[in-house]
Amino acid sequence: MKSLKAKFKKNESQDWSKSDERLLQAVEQNEPDKVAALIVKKGLCPTKLDMEGKSAFHLCASRGRLDCLEVILAHGPDINVTDGTGFSALHLAAKNCQPECLKRLLQERLSVDSTDSFGRTALHHAAVSGCLSCTETLWDFKASLDTQDGDGVTALILGAQMSRVELCAFLLDRGANPNIQDSQGRSALMLACESDSAETVEALLRGGANPHLADALGHHAAHYGATAGNQRIAQLLQNRAPATEGNGEEVTYHSSFHFHFHSLHIHVKT
Repeated sequence: MKSLKAKFKKNESQDWSKSDERLLQAVEQNEPDKVAALIVKKGLCPTKLDMEGKSAFHLCASRGRLDCLEVILAHGPDINVTDGTGFSALHLAAKNCQPECLKRLLQERLSVDSTDSFGRTALHHAAVSGCLSCTETLWDFKASLDTQDGDGVTALILGAQMSRVELCAFLLDRGANPNIQDSQGRSALMLACESDSAETVEALLRGGANPHLADALGHHAAHYGATAGNQRIAQLLQNRAPATEGNGEEVTYHSSFHFHFHSLHIHVKT
C-alpha cells in the first residue's frame, strides 16, 4: 500500500479534480470528518493549488478552520508551501486575523519570520489587518519586530500608516524601533501624520519617534502633518523640543510646520 506522501506526490502531477473541489468545500463548511475521509480514501493532497492558487491547507488558515487544520497537519503535508500569491499558511492566518490557526502553525515550528514574495513576515500582515491578538501571538513566538520588507517597511510603519493605535503601542512597548525609515525615507511618524491619526502620532512620540527625521525629499513629519491639516497633530508636534543639527544650528521645525499648515489653510479657503 502506498504511503500518503506517495499519494500526495502522485496527485500533485494530476489535474484539479472534483474530489479536490470537494475537499475545498469541506474546509469552507468546516467539516473535519469529511476532510479526513477525502484525504484518506481519495488520497488527496491538501496543499494542491486550484486554478485560483489556493489549497485546502491555505483555506484552513485563511478561514480559521482549526479542526480541519488539525486533520491536515496529522497527515504530514509540506507546511512551508505557498499559495498562488506567494503567501504561506502562516502569512494567511495573520493577514486574516486567525490567531488560533496562527498559533497552531507556529507550534509546528514554522519559521516565525519567514517572508512572502514581497519580503513581508506574518507580523507585517498582522499589522496591516490590525490584528492585535495575532501580533501578541507572534511576539510570544519571538518574532522580529523590526524586519523590513522589500520596500524597507516595518510592521510598525504599516501599523502607523493604517492608524492601528493599539497595535503600534504594543510594538513600541516591546522595543520596536520607531525611527526606522523605508526606502523613501518615510518613518512611522510621518505616515501617521499623513493618515490624520492624532492618537497614533501621540503613541509614536511617546514611544520615542523623532519628528526631525527627513525623508528622501527632505520633508519632516511637519510636512506630512500639514497635508492632513489636523490641529491636534500640529500641537503634538509643536510640543516636542527643538532639535539641533550636528553643527549646533537649531532646526526650525515648529516654524516650518506653521508655514506648511498656514499655506494649506489659505489654499483650501481660496
